[in-house]
Amino acid sequence: EIFDKSTMGMSEFMQKLNYKRALEGELARTIQQQDGVLGARVHIVIPQKSLFKEEEKQPTASVVLKLRNNSTPPKENIEAIVNLLIGSVEGLQPSKVSIIDTKGRILSNETDDGPLAFASSKQYEIKKSVENYLVQKAQSILDNVLGYGNAMVQVNADLNFDQVEKTMEQYDPESQVVVSENTVKVNNTGKQNSDSTAATNENSLTNYETSKTIQKVIEGSGNIKRLSVAVVINDIPKEVKKGDKTEIVYEPRPADQVKKLEDIVKNAVGVDPIRNDQFSIVNIPFETKTIDNSIEETGISSMPATNEMINLIFIVTAIIASLFVLKNLMKRLKSERIVIGTVNTGNFAMASQSAGALTSGVAHGEAKANASLMAAKKKRMLVPMGDLEDEISEEALAKKNQQERIINYVTKNPMDAAKLINAWMHEDEI
Repeated sequence: EIFDKSTMGMSEFMQKLNYKRALEGELARTIQQQDGVLGARVHIVIPQKSLFKEEEKQPTASVVLKLRNNSTPPKENIEAIVNLLIGSVEGLQPSKVSIIDTKGRILSNETDDGPLAFASSKQYEIKKSVENYLVQKAQSILDNVLGYGNAMVQVNADLNFDQVEKTMEQYDPESQVVVSENTVKVNNTGKQNSDSTAATNENSLTNYETSKTIQKVIEGSGNIKRLSVAVVINDIPKEVKKGDKTEIVYEPRPADQVKKLEDIVKNAVGVDPIRNDQFSIVNIPFETKTIDNSIEETGISSMPATNEMINLIFIVTAIIASLFVLKNLMKRLKSERIVIGTVNTGNFAMASQSAGALTSGVAHGEAKANASLMAAKKKRMLVPMGDLEDEISEEALAKKNQQERIINYVTKNPMDAAKLINAWMHEDEI
């Protein structure tokens, strides 16, 4: 999106800055596509090129990752991000890339340069992988035989990472082969029969070749030089009744069973006596008590907890407050009466006539309400549950009848009701 805008009249510095911003944005988008990465920000520093190689600086890059559930990404993902950066930025080295997360954890910070540091890290990974593989083989067998959680296996593997190249030549003196044979004959008869210079010479030359074997051997690195295996197995749990209680007692395993387990594990991990491998198996009871059980045994739990005391105090206080509020409510319901009195409107000439009419109407409504109340009291059949309920029901019925009378009067005479309310509102100003 940066380059979609017009760049007319833009300086070289702004062009370089926009190029760096665009590169950072594209790399951040690509990194966000990985699993477990919610967000990413990339910062790249590209130094200016120098005429002298000694003064030239290398580019650097930093990446901030926002991970899902604050999890730790696998090392393969971190290496993939590093390779993405060094492939996208010219001249960027893996040691110049730093990756962190939003929690401040350093995920990748290669401070060592050169192939030696890289080889050391690879050797450590190979060693860890071999040890985990051997532990998994032995642990799976013991878990199936003794049950899960009744055995633990640890393996320490010393690996030989020396890479040796050998060239061997072997000769067999007993196997000889004729390669070439040359015979030369010289016959000199002389000039006469009595000549003493007559002679006959014969020379024979035979060449033999001994068989030779040439071998070129390259020994691979990472061979196991020595193994140290440690195995711990749990005792046998048995239930023993002591009176009415049943307790679990752990007893050591038989010696023949321990010997069989030893042979099985040795064969599983490949223990070799020629390499001076070490193996140890120990039968020790495992500790199965938790922290809560330990606290209960020490007697600390017998003391009353502070939280329990506070909760008890809150409950008692709430009960007392509830009783007090209920008592006041009952008193208020007993003494509650709805009284509609007359209003002194002597100083309000405009509202006096309507106020008198409304007051008389209300008084007349009260008389009718009392008559209706007496009639309803006779007709009403209540369950005898005490004087309080009878009194509350009567007052509620009287209040309802008075409200109905007032509503009917206000509906029929709205103007008079408005004037009376206005007079009541200005009553305090007299």
